Amino acid sequence: MGMKISQNLLLSRILTYMNGTLFNDSYFKIANFIVFHYLDMENMNKEDVIKMGPFKEEELDAFMSAFGFNDYEEFKLKLYNDYQTRLNQIRVRLIDVHPEQFLDKMDMTIEKEELQRMVCEICEKLYKAKRIIILGALYPLSLGVELQTDMITFGKPFIQYHSYNPIVLNKDDVIIIVSATGRALKNMQKKMQHLQVENTYSVLLTQNATYRKMENENTRVLVLPGRFDSVDFNYQLMAIFDLIRLQYFQQYYL
Repeated sequence: MGMKISQNLLLSRILTYMNGTLFNDSYFKIANFIVFHYLDMENMNKEDVIKMGPFKEEELDAFMSAFGFNDYEEFKLKLYNDYQTRLNQIRVRLIDVHPEQFLDKMDMTIEKEELQRMVCEICEKLYKAKRIIILGALYPLSLGVELQTDMITFGKPFIQYHSYNPIVLNKDDVIIIVSATGRALKNMQKKMQHLQVENTYSVLLTQNATYRKMENENTRVLVLPGRFDSVDFNYQLMAIFDLIRLQYFQQYYL
């Protein structure tokens, strides 16, 4: 008899591991592979995955076993069924909701029309991007998992930045920086010059109004209400992420 498998979305469980791990080990490499090939997995057999991925068959077997699966076909079927489930959830939750309903409830530092234009622009960049990377402090980043899950479901690889996973940004990437006070941003500027953020489109979400001066053609700065108030920042951050999810779904997926 097979192991009892959690009813939670498998992708969400994989992201929980991937976002929180401290090691670039075989499990991380497999999770990263799944994120970048999520919509292709249905048509990939085990041999394809092993051939394309930077890991061995025994490492893939151990990864699947850790998540409660006895074989690859069972694992792949769960991924596909969860994909369909998530799409249905998104449609039910967002099909009849209008961005204006979100905008009317938000206490922002800019006019509603300006915020809507900015969100539409961000969604356009996300749609064209080949990769989305988010970075910042661990807790506020965890608030973006719903957005991360939905964007991957829409076919957009979306990962959290980890220093042990060396990447170089390019014009096909979008980077989202979450930094209420600016500490995470300063850390990135000091220690992550190799990211070459200037090569890509970036969005900074902060409460520190002094960073408005960073805004240019390829950098959008959205100053959220409050003065280094973590509760207010987290609430507004979730609202912005939900607004982006909604706008993207209605702009590009209906």
